[in-house]
Amino acid sequence: MFWLRVLRVGTRLAIGVLAIAIGFALSVRAYVEYEVHRSTAMLAEASQVDVGAPESAILPLVNRYRGLKRMPDPLGRKQDWNDKDEYEYQSDIVIDYTYDAVISPYRLFLRDIRSAGSPTTVAVRAVINNTPVQLRSAIGMRDWGAGIDIAIRRGRVQSISGMVVVEGRSKWLGHRWEFGIAMPRHELQTRDFVVNSAFLDMATNNGAMTENYFTPRASDEEKEISRNFNWACLTSLRGCDGCCAFAPRTLDYLKRHPEAAGNIIPPACPK
Repeated sequence: MFWLRVLRVGTRLAIGVLAIAIGFALSVRAYVEYEVHRSTAMLAEASQVDVGAPESAILPLVNRYRGLKRMPDPLGRKQDWNDKDEYEYQSDIVIDYTYDAVISPYRLFLRDIRSAGSPTTVAVRAVINNTPVQLRSAIGMRDWGAGIDIAIRRGRVQSISGMVVVEGRSKWLGHRWEFGIAMPRHELQTRDFVVNSAFLDMATNNGAMTENYFTPRASDEEKEISRNFNWACLTSLRGCDGCCAFAPRTLDYLKRHPEAAGNIIPPACPK
């Protein structure tokens, strides 16, 4: 009789623990899906912003996603620059300030430096950084972040960019686009569209990012593929494997138009 009671209590306890675990997993996935929806909407709205638009036109977007206004780093003195041509070029396109907004369910990106030291942020990042992604992804805790950045010069939009980074199956993956009145660097000034790559050095691993830069003179296809990437990678249980899975439209375009490549060496994507 005693052991039968113990068995019943143990069974009820196990069922209770299982129910709590399932409820927690479902809550986490619902939260992540909501944040993915917000991120999708934020980048879609940013994609509709045109360079040259008045600053007042982008303030509703900035306010909707709790964006912050930031001052740029100063250019410094010309004599301190090794590349004097680059200094002159940057002087001609220098911005007054930027607005940026971020969405990151597990605080990969922070709104301001004060958030980094908060107990909640420290606890969340400790769990993320010390738990294998294979275990976390089963309940929707794959680490990722999305952000936009709007540069203002003389009361007008000088450039706008969008970025998403996510833990892939084995490495971090990222994609960033920047739409500007002019290209961001002197060496690119004669081009209207270019794809570069960048190295990602994250707390849990490293990885790679594709970077698309384009001006108003880029083709409609170039503008469209630049803002396109695989949102499913953010909620995938297995995780996406490489930039071919995360930014397939960009890499397919490079295969057809190799002259659009900057410093990137396009991977051989499977058909």
